[in-house]
Amino acid sequence: MKILVVDDEPLFCELIVAELANCGYHDVWLANSGAEAMNRIHLASTPFDCALLDIDMPGIDGVELCALLRSDPVTAAIPVIMVTSRSEMESVDKAFAAGATDYLNKPINRLELQGRMTMATGMTRERKAREVLSSQNDQKEEYSFEDPCRLEIDYSCLDYLAMQNYVLKIGSMKLFSHTAIGFQLAYANEMFLALGSGGFRDTLSDVAEIIAESLTLNAAIISYAGSGGFIVLINRHPEINMEDLTSQIEDKLLTLNSWYAELGQMPVRLDVGAPFVRGLISLVTPLEVLEKALENTKNPVASLGGASIPGARAAGQARQAGKFR
Repeated sequence: MKILVVDDEPLFCELIVAELANCGYHDVWLANSGAEAMNRIHLASTPFDCALLDIDMPGIDGVELCALLRSDPVTAAIPVIMVTSRSEMESVDKAFAAGATDYLNKPINRLELQGRMTMATGMTRERKAREVLSSQNDQKEEYSFEDPCRLEIDYSCLDYLAMQNYVLKIGSMKLFSHTAIGFQLAYANEMFLALGSGGFRDTLSDVAEIIAESLTLNAAIISYAGSGGFIVLINRHPEINMEDLTSQIEDKLLTLNSWYAELGQMPVRLDVGAPFVRGLISLVTPLEVLEKALENTKNPVASLGGASIPGARAAGQARQAGKFR
């Protein structure tokens, strides 16, 4: 695996290269600034598979660099791990919001580094396997119904692995309680079969935008967990007015479904679970918070949007043919 380490401290660069070698990773390239990192990426004969970024650097800092990597098609899907001495909540929030996959504090613990790199290796293998399959089939990258794919929307949207890592990180800090709310797309499997993975992903993005827009005042982070399920995480446990939230989402879904009706596409119905709160002292593990939020959608506090699925397969075929979007 080809790794890019970006840090302006020469001694730390020597240390991380040695630690990565001890973990079995030897194809490591260094950059001492964000600008040098972008230059290395664009001049590389083969793309990088993973990036480890410090936050405090002159010029382009690590958070800004992370956002640049996510906006560049060459590096948009690679694991990005922040390796920094910053441990305050604000830095963690900004890093994950910019697209970080994980967050590791200095000084480096070898076992933690090994765990992060094992995760990154697995992500890289899965991504390359999908790319090979897509190239063999001469089509865009395909996803299965169960895949927790990353959605490109104009809000803080993490891929599900990053959301899990974020929850683990803030849980270990024990500074704030947090609230998780699950949303489940009804008839999700029927939608996937009708629209195909590309059209289904477009619908997921539409729904994620609606949820995120309705939660902008609460600094929420959203993630798609696969199989039609979404999770919203809100830190510091603000008071959530569920009646107001569901009303806003319902209004936006009505507009979306009106547009879908013109296209002949099935309407969206969204089941909303009761919020699950994890306090500072809790027997529930951070990852269980996400699981319980999704479980709560099985007995929803509200079911929003359309209730039927007319003309689904025909609409899906038309959308795949390029008539929609």
